[in-house]
Amino acid sequence: MTKQQQVLTKLSILLVSVITASAPAINANIPVLAKAFPSVPLAQIELLTTIPSLFLLIAILLSNWVARKIGLKQTVLVGVAITVIAGLAPIMITSFPLLMLSRAAFGFGVGLFNSLLVSIISYFFQGSERSQTLGFQSTFEGLGGVLVTFIAGQLVRFNWHMSFWAYVITVPAFVMFALFVPRIPKAQPQQKTAQQSSHLPKAIFGYLILTFVVITFYMIMGIKVPTLMVSAGYGTATSASYVILALSLGAILGGLLFGRLFTCLKDRILIVAFTALTLAMVAIAVSNATWLTVIGGFLTGIGARLFFPWVLNAVNLEGSGNTLATSLILIAYNLAGSLSPYTALLLQNSLHIASIQNLFWLNTLVFVILAVVFAFISWRRSANVAK
Repeated sequence: MTKQQQVLTKLSILLVSVITASAPAINANIPVLAKAFPSVPLAQIELLTTIPSLFLLIAILLSNWVARKIGLKQTVLVGVAITVIAGLAPIMITSFPLLMLSRAAFGFGVGLFNSLLVSIISYFFQGSERSQTLGFQSTFEGLGGVLVTFIAGQLVRFNWHMSFWAYVITVPAFVMFALFVPRIPKAQPQQKTAQQSSHLPKAIFGYLILTFVVITFYMIMGIKVPTLMVSAGYGTATSASYVILALSLGAILGGLLFGRLFTCLKDRILIVAFTALTLAMVAIAVSNATWLTVIGGFLTGIGARLFFPWVLNAVNLEGSGNTLATSLILIAYNLAGSLSPYTALLLQNSLHIASIQNLFWLNTLVFVILAVVFAFISWRRSANVAK
């Protein structure tokens, strides 16, 4: 490839990466959608924001098989084409079941290609350029979440249908990937290498439970904040989108900070992560102004992005690339996300939590407990080393 072709190929891949973090962009629509579909229970309305995670998970499990059959580029194009149709369909949809179907299809489309992008980058770029492009990919994912969330938040001022125009970004992504990414040979079944671990870490069940718990309460924050702001009378669907935007910005910062903080703190980074999440939940629980809730969203993004890379690192012992353990963590992550509306409803009913503010106080308690537990574990390890 010429230099210009390389640039266009890289840009095309990165533009597709923008889509991967855009599914939660309509979280701020929840109050508006609840008014538009008054006969639909709120938990089902909230499921619109999380059902993409469930179908994304299903597609991830199928994507390698599909890629072996039709090729990497073709699989990505199929996935992006699905996101184009499913992302823009709600502009015209008036039926709630069809709206739910479109959200499920959007998640499935993203799942078909998001796990393949790293393989595609590795195919076209080597050495430092590969590392640089992988870094750009992570940045574009975060920026994509910010951009689509912001646009959707502005458009929802007109009506909820208009907010889905934010997904028009999928169209140039499809066109550029089709035109400027060369055809790639069909993916071959991966062979185990000496560096890949064939066994699960001993603590895998603990990691899975921890991931499920943390992501559940993290997602509860995302789906309940818009309803909290509107019901408390200090925010609108548009101002709630600023909180989701701040969450995305916090996630970008948390991801950028993780490497350096982990080098200094090792596992003690979890104490920082859960402290940030605790402060975030307190800020949201006591807030009666948009600016304070925005700060809470920002801190939530930082805390979540310090936690999730840690757990992925923990299950990949000594950098061995344990794909089975990583897949299980991703399953726990997406299951927690997709079930969070019903988990929140279950908690509210079983614990007789009457107000959304009290649900955020429950979130606070959970993250305080986690911070204390890992502070104690860290202290015990330090004491044992001192002996």
